[in-house]
Amino acid sequence: MEGPVSKIAIPAKDIRSQSLNARAWKRFKRNRSAMAGLVVITASVIVAMLAYGISPDNSPDANQQILPLETHSPGFSIHLLKKPRPGIQSSGIIHGLWGGFAKDYDPVPITAWSFTKDSLKFTEYKGRSFKPETNVISLSDILPGKPPVQSEEGLKTLVENNLIEKRTYWLGTDKFGRDVLSRLIIGTRVSLSVGLISVVISLIVGVILGALAGFFGGWVDEVILFVINVFWSIPTLLLAMGLYISAGSLIENKLVMIFIAVGLTMWVDTARMVRGQFIVLREMEFVTAAISLGFGNARIIFRHIVPNTFGPIIVVACANFANAILVESGLSYIGLGIQPPAPSWGSMLNEYKDYVDSEKAYLALLPGIAIMLLVLAFNLVGNGLRDALDVKGQLE
Repeated sequence: MEGPVSKIAIPAKDIRSQSLNARAWKRFKRNRSAMAGLVVITASVIVAMLAYGISPDNSPDANQQILPLETHSPGFSIHLLKKPRPGIQSSGIIHGLWGGFAKDYDPVPITAWSFTKDSLKFTEYKGRSFKPETNVISLSDILPGKPPVQSEEGLKTLVENNLIEKRTYWLGTDKFGRDVLSRLIIGTRVSLSVGLISVVISLIVGVILGALAGFFGGWVDEVILFVINVFWSIPTLLLAMGLYISAGSLIENKLVMIFIAVGLTMWVDTARMVRGQFIVLREMEFVTAAISLGFGNARIIFRHIVPNTFGPIIVVACANFANAILVESGLSYIGLGIQPPAPSWGSMLNEYKDYVDSEKAYLALLPGIAIMLLVLAFNLVGNGLRDALDVKGQLE
Protein backbone atom coordinates (compact mmCIF):
# COMPACT_ATOMS: atom_id res chain seq x y z
CA MET A 1 0.00 0.00 0.00
CA GLU A 2 1.43 3.30 -1.04
CA GLY A 3 1.74 5.99 1.54
CA PRO A 4 0.34 9.47 1.13
CA VAL A 5 2.09 11.61 -1.44
CA SER A 6 3.84 14.45 0.28
CA LYS A 7 3.48 17.91 -1.21
CA ILE A 8 6.39 20.26 -1.31
CA ALA A 9 5.33 23.77 -0.49
CA ILE A 10 7.07 26.43 -2.56
CA PRO A 11 7.55 29.60 -0.55
CA ALA A 12 5.75 32.59 -1.93
CA LYS A 13 9.06 34.43 -2.04
CA ASP A 14 10.49 31.83 -4.44
CA ILE A 15 7.39 32.04 -6.66
CA ARG A 16 7.70 35.79 -6.89
CA SER A 17 11.39 35.51 -7.70
CA GLN A 18 10.49 33.49 -10.80
CA SER A 19 9.01 36.63 -12.38
CA LEU A 20 11.50 38.54 -14.50
CA ASN A 21 9.75 41.81 -13.62
CA ALA A 22 10.00 41.05 -9.91
CA ARG A 23 13.67 40.18 -10.25
CA ALA A 24 14.28 43.37 -12.22
CA TRP A 25 12.56 45.46 -9.53
CA LYS A 26 14.61 43.69 -6.86
CA ARG A 27 17.82 44.51 -8.71
CA PHE A 28 16.67 48.11 -9.22
CA LYS A 29 15.99 48.57 -5.50
CA ARG A 30 19.51 47.44 -4.69
CA ASN A 31 20.84 50.33 -6.79
CA ARG A 32 20.96 53.16 -4.26
CA SER A 33 21.71 55.90 -6.75
CA ALA A 34 18.79 54.82 -8.95
CA MET A 35 16.45 54.77 -5.96
CA ALA A 36 17.65 58.24 -4.97
CA GLY A 37 16.87 59.44 -8.50
CA LEU A 38 13.43 57.84 -8.30
CA VAL A 39 12.75 59.67 -5.02
CA VAL A 40 13.72 63.00 -6.60
CA ILE A 41 11.49 62.36 -9.63
CA THR A 42 8.55 61.29 -7.44
CA ALA A 43 8.94 64.37 -5.26
CA SER A 44 9.12 66.58 -8.37
CA VAL A 45 5.93 65.06 -9.76
CA ILE A 46 4.10 65.66 -6.47
CA VAL A 47 5.35 69.25 -6.35
CA ALA A 48 4.27 69.82 -9.97
CA MET A 49 0.78 68.43 -9.33
CA LEU A 50 0.28 70.53 -6.18
CA ALA A 51 2.22 73.55 -7.44
CA TYR A 52 -0.37 76.28 -6.91
CA GLY A 53 -1.58 74.65 -3.72
CA ILE A 54 1.80 74.79 -1.98
CA SER A 55 3.41 77.91 -3.49
CA PRO A 56 3.64 80.92 -1.16
CA ASP A 57 2.64 83.04 -4.16
CA ASN A 58 -0.17 81.10 -5.83
CA SER A 59 -1.10 83.81 -8.33
CA PRO A 60 -1.06 82.81 -12.03
CA ASP A 61 2.56 82.08 -13.03
CA ALA A 62 3.63 83.18 -9.53
CA ASN A 63 3.83 86.65 -11.03
CA GLN A 64 2.71 88.86 -8.13
CA GLN A 65 5.13 91.76 -8.51
CA ILE A 66 5.93 93.96 -5.51
CA LEU A 67 8.66 96.27 -6.77
CA PRO A 68 9.76 97.64 -3.36
CA LEU A 69 10.77 94.08 -2.45
CA GLU A 70 13.21 93.61 -5.34
CA THR A 71 16.21 91.28 -4.75
CA HIS A 72 15.68 90.85 -1.04
CA SER A 73 17.68 88.09 0.63
CA PRO A 74 16.34 84.61 1.49
CA GLY A 75 14.34 84.47 4.71
CA PHE A 76 13.08 88.06 4.39
CA SER A 77 9.67 88.62 6.01
CA ILE A 78 7.21 91.49 5.75
CA HIS A 79 3.52 92.22 6.24
CA LEU A 80 1.33 92.86 3.20
CA LEU A 81 -1.84 94.95 3.22
CA LYS A 82 -4.39 93.55 0.76
CA LYS A 83 -5.81 96.64 -0.89
CA PRO A 84 -8.95 95.62 -2.83
CA ARG A 85 -8.80 95.89 -6.63
CA PRO A 86 -12.19 96.77 -8.18
CA GLY A 87 -13.50 94.61 -11.02
CA ILE A 88 -11.33 91.55 -10.29
CA GLN A 89 -12.85 88.29 -9.07
CA SER A 90 -10.80 85.69 -7.26
CA SER A 91 -10.46 82.23 -8.85
CA GLY A 92 -12.29 79.10 -7.74
CA ILE A 93 -10.51 76.16 -6.16
CA ILE A 94 -10.34 73.90 -9.24
CA HIS A 95 -9.32 76.66 -11.65
CA GLY A 96 -6.85 78.02 -9.11
CA LEU A 97 -5.11 74.69 -8.55
CA TRP A 98 -4.69 74.29 -12.30
CA GLY A 99 -3.80 77.79 -13.49
CA GLY A 100 -3.27 79.85 -10.36
CA PHE A 101 -5.51 81.98 -8.16
CA ALA A 102 -6.32 85.41 -9.58
CA LYS A 103 -5.92 88.05 -6.87
CA ASP A 104 -8.65 90.60 -6.23
CA TYR A 105 -6.29 92.89 -4.32
CA ASP A 106 -3.01 94.81 -4.68
CA PRO A 107 -0.38 93.87 -2.07
CA VAL A 108 1.13 96.83 -0.23
CA PRO A 109 4.20 96.09 1.95
CA ILE A 110 3.86 97.69 5.38
CA THR A 111 5.99 97.76 8.53
CA ALA A 112 3.54 99.23 11.07
CA TRP A 113 -0.12 100.14 11.35
CA SER A 114 -2.72 101.54 13.73
CA PHE A 115 -6.49 102.01 13.75
CA THR A 116 -9.10 104.64 14.40
CA LYS A 117 -12.86 104.27 14.18
CA ASP A 118 -13.00 104.86 10.44
CA SER A 119 -9.46 104.64 9.05
CA LEU A 120 -6.23 102.65 8.98
CA LYS A 121 -2.90 104.40 9.35
CA PHE A 122 0.07 102.42 8.05
CA THR A 123 3.74 102.82 7.25
CA GLU A 124 4.38 101.69 3.69
CA TYR A 125 7.72 100.04 2.92
CA LYS A 126 9.18 101.65 -0.23
CA GLY A 127 12.39 99.64 -0.55
CA ARG A 128 15.84 99.55 1.00
CA SER A 129 16.98 102.77 -0.66
CA PHE A 130 13.88 104.81 0.19
CA LYS A 131 12.35 106.15 3.37
CA PRO A 132 9.09 104.56 4.58
CA GLU A 133 5.96 106.55 3.83
CA THR A 134 3.05 107.03 6.20
CA ASN A 135 -0.42 106.79 4.65
CA VAL A 136 -4.00 106.77 5.86
CA ILE A 137 -6.81 104.87 4.19
CA SER A 138 -10.49 104.77 5.01
CA LEU A 139 -11.81 101.46 6.28
CA SER A 140 -14.72 101.79 3.89
CA ASP A 141 -12.21 101.58 1.02
CA ILE A 142 -10.69 98.30 2.15
CA LEU A 143 -13.58 96.53 3.89
CA PRO A 144 -16.36 95.04 1.76
CA GLY A 145 -19.65 96.77 2.33
CA LYS A 146 -20.21 99.15 5.20
CA PRO A 147 -17.77 98.63 8.11
CA PRO A 148 -19.67 97.38 11.14
CA VAL A 149 -19.88 99.69 14.11
CA GLN A 150 -17.73 98.07 16.78
CA SER A 151 -14.85 98.74 19.11
CA GLU A 152 -11.37 99.67 17.91
CA GLU A 153 -10.15 96.23 19.02
CA GLY A 154 -12.85 94.57 16.95
CA LEU A 155 -11.90 96.53 13.84
CA LYS A 156 -8.27 95.67 14.42
CA THR A 157 -9.06 91.97 14.60
CA LEU A 158 -11.28 92.13 11.49
CA VAL A 159 -8.65 93.88 9.36
CA GLU A 160 -5.67 91.88 10.63
CA ASN A 161 -7.41 88.55 10.05
CA ASN A 162 -8.62 89.37 6.53
CA LEU A 163 -6.51 92.12 5.01
CA ILE A 164 -3.04 91.90 6.55
CA GLU A 165 -0.81 88.91 5.77
CA LYS A 166 2.71 88.15 6.94
CA ARG A 167 4.74 86.63 4.11
CA THR A 168 8.20 85.08 4.31
CA TYR A 169 10.31 84.81 1.17
CA TRP A 170 12.31 81.70 1.96
CA LEU A 171 14.50 81.95 -1.17
CA GLY A 172 14.30 85.70 -1.51
CA THR A 173 12.82 87.83 -4.30
CA ASP A 174 13.88 88.65 -7.86
CA LYS A 175 14.30 92.04 -9.52
CA PHE A 176 10.53 92.43 -9.84
CA GLY A 177 9.83 91.56 -6.21
CA ARG A 178 8.45 88.10 -7.05
CA ASP A 179 8.87 85.10 -4.79
CA VAL A 180 11.74 82.97 -6.14
CA LEU A 181 10.59 79.79 -4.35
CA SER A 182 7.13 80.02 -5.92
CA ARG A 183 8.55 80.49 -9.41
CA LEU A 184 10.85 77.51 -8.96
CA ILE A 185 7.89 75.37 -7.88
CA ILE A 186 5.76 76.42 -10.87
CA GLY A 187 8.79 75.91 -13.12
CA THR A 188 8.86 72.26 -12.04
CA ARG A 189 5.48 71.77 -13.70
CA VAL A 190 6.73 73.38 -16.91
CA SER A 191 9.87 71.22 -17.09
CA LEU A 192 8.06 67.96 -16.37
CA SER A 193 5.20 68.70 -18.79
CA VAL A 194 7.61 69.58 -21.61
CA GLY A 195 9.66 66.47 -20.86
CA LEU A 196 6.64 64.17 -20.76
CA ILE A 197 4.93 65.35 -23.94
CA SER A 198 8.22 65.58 -25.83
CA VAL A 199 9.18 62.03 -24.85
CA VAL A 200 5.77 60.73 -25.96
CA ILE A 201 6.23 62.44 -29.36
CA SER A 202 9.76 61.07 -29.71
CA LEU A 203 8.62 57.55 -28.80
CA ILE A 204 5.76 57.57 -31.31
CA VAL A 205 7.96 58.77 -34.18
CA GLY A 206 11.03 56.78 -33.18
CA VAL A 207 9.28 53.45 -32.55
CA ILE A 208 7.31 53.58 -35.81
CA LEU A 209 10.27 54.54 -38.02
CA GLY A 210 12.70 52.22 -36.24
CA ALA A 211 10.26 49.31 -36.47
CA LEU A 212 9.68 49.84 -40.19
CA ALA A 213 13.40 50.10 -40.90
CA GLY A 214 14.34 47.05 -38.86
CA PHE A 215 11.48 44.81 -39.97
CA PHE A 216 11.38 45.44 -43.72
CA GLY A 217 15.04 46.25 -44.37
CA GLY A 218 16.08 46.94 -47.97
CA TRP A 219 15.27 50.36 -49.44
CA VAL A 220 12.91 51.18 -46.54
CA ASP A 221 15.80 50.73 -44.12
CA GLU A 222 18.13 52.78 -46.31
CA VAL A 223 15.73 55.73 -46.61
CA ILE A 224 14.90 55.83 -42.88
CA LEU A 225 18.55 55.39 -41.94
CA PHE A 226 19.46 58.31 -44.20
CA VAL A 227 16.88 60.51 -42.47
CA ILE A 228 18.20 59.36 -39.07
CA ASN A 229 21.78 60.26 -40.03
CA VAL A 230 20.69 63.69 -41.28
CA PHE A 231 18.94 64.47 -38.00
CA TRP A 232 21.86 62.95 -36.09
CA SER A 233 24.34 65.32 -37.75
CA ILE A 234 22.54 68.50 -36.64
CA PRO A 235 23.28 69.84 -33.12
CA THR A 236 20.27 69.24 -30.88
CA LEU A 237 19.74 72.83 -29.78
CA LEU A 238 20.19 74.15 -33.34
CA LEU A 239 17.69 71.59 -34.63
CA ALA A 240 15.22 72.53 -31.89
CA MET A 241 15.60 76.21 -32.81
CA GLY A 242 14.90 75.46 -36.47
CA LEU A 243 11.85 73.33 -35.69
CA TYR A 244 10.57 75.93 -33.22
CA ILE A 245 10.86 78.73 -35.79
CA SER A 246 9.31 76.57 -38.52
CA ALA A 247 6.38 75.55 -36.31
CA GLY A 248 5.85 79.18 -35.35
CA SER A 249 4.34 79.93 -38.74
CA LEU A 250 1.75 77.17 -38.30
CA ILE A 251 1.06 77.05 -34.55
CA GLU A 252 0.27 80.02 -32.33
CA ASN A 253 0.51 78.25 -28.99
CA LYS A 254 4.13 78.63 -27.84
CA LEU A 255 3.95 75.68 -25.44
CA VAL A 256 2.73 73.32 -28.18
CA MET A 257 5.55 74.56 -30.42
CA ILE A 258 8.05 73.65 -27.72
CA PHE A 259 6.51 70.17 -27.31
CA ILE A 260 6.86 69.52 -31.04
CA ALA A 261 10.31 71.07 -31.43
CA VAL A 262 11.84 69.22 -28.48
CA GLY A 263 10.07 65.94 -29.28
CA LEU A 264 11.25 65.91 -32.89
CA THR A 265 14.89 66.38 -31.81
CA MET A 266 14.96 63.17 -29.74
CA TRP A 267 13.28 60.51 -31.87
CA VAL A 268 16.60 59.59 -33.49
CA ASP A 269 17.96 57.73 -30.44
CA THR A 270 14.73 55.79 -30.11
CA ALA A 271 14.61 54.91 -33.81
CA ARG A 272 18.21 53.66 -33.88
CA MET A 273 17.67 51.49 -30.83
CA VAL A 274 14.35 50.04 -32.07
CA ARG A 275 15.84 49.36 -35.49
CA GLY A 276 18.68 47.38 -33.94
CA GLN A 277 16.28 45.40 -31.76
CA PHE A 278 14.06 44.57 -34.75
CA ILE A 279 16.98 43.36 -36.84
CA VAL A 280 17.72 40.79 -34.12
CA LEU A 281 14.14 39.88 -33.19
CA ARG A 282 12.83 39.43 -36.73
CA GLU A 283 15.02 36.31 -37.03
CA MET A 284 13.58 34.73 -33.88
CA GLU A 285 11.37 31.65 -34.04
CA PHE A 286 8.23 33.35 -32.71
CA VAL A 287 8.37 35.84 -35.58
CA THR A 288 8.86 33.05 -38.12
CA ALA A 289 5.89 31.22 -36.60
CA ALA A 290 3.71 34.32 -36.81
CA ILE A 291 4.60 34.77 -40.48
CA SER A 292 3.84 31.09 -41.14
CA LEU A 293 0.39 31.51 -39.58
CA GLY A 294 -0.35 34.29 -42.05
CA PHE A 295 -0.47 37.19 -39.59
CA GLY A 296 -0.24 40.63 -41.14
CA ASN A 297 2.89 42.75 -40.86
CA ALA A 298 1.21 45.31 -38.61
CA ARG A 299 0.16 42.62 -36.13
CA ILE A 300 3.61 41.02 -36.12
CA ILE A 301 5.33 44.37 -35.59
CA PHE A 302 3.12 45.91 -32.92
CA ARG A 303 1.73 42.85 -31.10
CA HIS A 304 4.68 40.46 -31.22
CA ILE A 305 7.96 42.34 -31.68
CA VAL A 306 7.42 45.80 -30.13
CA PRO A 307 6.45 44.38 -26.68
CA ASN A 308 9.83 42.62 -26.61
CA THR A 309 11.61 45.98 -26.96
CA PHE A 310 9.87 47.68 -24.02
CA GLY A 311 12.89 47.31 -21.73
CA PRO A 312 15.35 49.22 -23.96
CA ILE A 313 12.61 51.71 -24.89
CA ILE A 314 12.05 52.59 -21.22
CA VAL A 315 15.78 53.15 -20.73
CA VAL A 316 15.98 55.42 -23.79
CA ALA A 317 12.85 57.28 -22.66
CA CYS A 318 14.53 58.18 -19.34
CA ALA A 319 17.57 59.55 -21.17
CA ASN A 320 15.29 61.46 -23.57
CA PHE A 321 13.36 62.93 -20.64
CA ALA A 322 16.59 64.35 -19.23
CA ASN A 323 17.59 65.69 -22.67
CA ALA A 324 14.16 67.27 -23.13
CA ILE A 325 14.55 69.23 -19.90
CA LEU A 326 17.98 70.45 -21.04
CA VAL A 327 16.75 71.41 -24.52
CA GLU A 328 13.71 73.27 -23.14
CA SER A 329 15.94 75.09 -20.65
CA GLY A 330 18.32 76.03 -23.45
CA LEU A 331 15.51 77.35 -25.65
CA SER A 332 14.06 79.35 -22.76
CA TYR A 333 17.52 80.72 -21.92
CA ILE A 334 17.92 82.20 -25.41
CA GLY A 335 14.35 83.49 -25.45
CA LEU A 336 12.71 80.90 -27.72
CA GLY A 337 11.10 78.75 -25.05
CA ILE A 338 8.45 79.48 -22.44
CA GLN A 339 7.61 83.17 -22.70
CA PRO A 340 7.39 85.55 -19.72
CA PRO A 341 5.77 85.87 -17.32
CA ALA A 342 5.42 82.06 -17.20
CA PRO A 343 8.27 80.70 -15.06
CA SER A 344 10.77 78.34 -16.67
CA TRP A 345 14.07 77.33 -15.13
CA GLY A 346 15.85 78.28 -18.36
CA SER A 347 14.23 81.72 -18.55
CA MET A 348 15.01 82.27 -14.86
CA LEU A 349 18.68 81.56 -15.62
CA ASN A 350 18.52 84.16 -18.38
CA GLU A 351 16.86 86.75 -16.13
CA TYR A 352 19.33 86.27 -13.28
CA LYS A 353 22.60 85.71 -15.21
CA ASP A 354 23.74 89.28 -14.48
CA TYR A 355 23.80 88.47 -10.75
CA VAL A 356 26.38 85.65 -11.06
CA ASP A 357 29.31 87.84 -10.03
CA SER A 358 27.45 89.58 -7.19
CA GLU A 359 26.22 88.71 -3.73
CA LYS A 360 22.89 87.74 -5.33
CA ALA A 361 24.47 84.88 -7.30
CA TYR A 362 22.03 82.46 -5.66
CA LEU A 363 19.31 83.81 -8.00
CA ALA A 364 21.08 82.16 -10.94
CA LEU A 365 22.35 79.17 -8.98
CA LEU A 366 18.91 78.03 -7.75
CA PRO A 367 17.31 77.30 -11.16
CA GLY A 368 20.64 75.84 -12.32
CA ILE A 369 20.69 73.46 -9.37
CA ALA A 370 17.06 72.51 -10.01
CA ILE A 371 17.86 71.62 -13.64
CA MET A 372 20.94 69.65 -12.59
CA LEU A 373 19.12 67.63 -9.93
CA LEU A 374 16.19 66.66 -12.15
CA VAL A 375 18.39 65.77 -15.14
CA LEU A 376 20.71 63.78 -12.88
CA ALA A 377 17.73 61.96 -11.36
CA PHE A 378 16.45 60.81 -14.76
CA ASN A 379 19.93 59.70 -15.81
CA LEU A 380 20.39 57.71 -12.59
CA VAL A 381 17.00 56.04 -13.02
CA GLY A 382 17.82 55.28 -16.66
CA ASN A 383 21.13 53.67 -15.68
CA GLY A 384 19.41 51.70 -12.93
CA LEU A 385 16.73 50.43 -15.32
CA ARG A 386 19.39 49.47 -17.86
CA ASP A 387 21.17 47.32 -15.26
CA ALA A 388 17.96 45.91 -13.81
CA LEU A 389 16.51 44.94 -17.18
CA ASP A 390 19.73 43.40 -18.44
CA VAL A 391 18.94 39.76 -19.29
CA LYS A 392 22.41 38.50 -18.43
CA GLY A 393 22.21 40.24 -15.07
CA GLN A 394 18.84 38.61 -14.31
CA LEU A 395 20.29 35.15 -15.01
CA GLU A 396 23.08 35.59 -12.48
